[in-house]
Amino acid sequence: MIESQQSAFAPTFTPATSDLNRCPLRVIRSFLLALSALHVSRFALTRGQAKCCAWILVLGMSSTCFGFQVPQESASSAQPASSPDSSAITIGPGDLLDLSVYHVPELTLKVRVDLNGSVSLPLIGDLQLAGLTVRDAQLLVARELVERQLVLKPAVSIFVETFATQGITVYGEVVAPGIYPMMGPHRLFDAISTAGGFTPKAGHTVTILHKRSQDREQVIDLYGGRVDEQTNVPIYPGDTIIVSQAGVVYVLGEVNKPGAFLMGSNTSISLMKAIAMAGSTTKVASLKHAIIVRKSPEGSIQMEVSLDKIYHGESSDLALHPEDVVFVPLSNVKYYGAMGVQAAIQAAVYTLYAAELNH
Repeated sequence: MIESQQSAFAPTFTPATSDLNRCPLRVIRSFLLALSALHVSRFALTRGQAKCCAWILVLGMSSTCFGFQVPQESASSAQPASSPDSSAITIGPGDLLDLSVYHVPELTLKVRVDLNGSVSLPLIGDLQLAGLTVRDAQLLVARELVERQLVLKPAVSIFVETFATQGITVYGEVVAPGIYPMMGPHRLFDAISTAGGFTPKAGHTVTILHKRSQDREQVIDLYGGRVDEQTNVPIYPGDTIIVSQAGVVYVLGEVNKPGAFLMGSNTSISLMKAIAMAGSTTKVASLKHAIIVRKSPEGSIQMEVSLDKIYHGESSDLALHPEDVVFVPLSNVKYYGAMGVQAAIQAAVYTLYAAELNH
């Protein structure tokens, strides 16, 4: 039977018998006090203000006399922040389950899922629960009790107390990649924090492989560092989190600080910015014959760029892609053949790696 419930914001009218007996006397006394107060302050109040005060006093007396109350919205009535649904957790072999059926003491127990994924329950026998969500397992136990005519309307509750083999795997650009036994459902940033947070080389995309839907990966874009329901998604035991690496561009040749430069949270970086990050060009650099080597499905593509025209505003700046190689040649060498460019780039890379090893 469904009982009707009064709205939490509806006014309640609960006069007590003793309040009703004392009501006339209290009204008269309060009204006289109100008139006295208004009479004393008649020179300080305008006529409209006096009427307003009188109405407020009358309403106050009515609420005092008849118990008329208008409850205010409490903090507990505010909508709580949504949390991951624990009933969507997948049960696995070795998990310890806390199972209870209302008014059935034989089925109030803790049971561990065996290696075959089944549990042995009193009154029911063996049930295969591995691979089911907590919600589906509750429905299965309830259906078995009804079919065996043991309980008419069973109220089944299952809680995964211990996860045996369903840790959350976090790898990629995190400080401490590994498998972490996080109990119950969590959020994405909880798992990343457990793994020590992002490394300086972390990109802005995170790929999540959910165990219950391995055929479909979920890609989260953290560009801009925003944190909301769309980015801080629920994570369940058995899920895998892959933090991408930020894009890298290489600036070699006649620049003051040749090396590899992270693109950070940006999806692209301009050619001029990459040159500036490399300490600008040297005095003997050829500004008219810089080369960009870019990977493509068909192979490497070489593009000759005039830095001089970009400097003077005659050409627009170019957007570099991840893994692009920018090579600035010497000023006395105007043209390179295919093998000459590759040889020069390899020599520059070798020089760069040798410098890093010496440090």
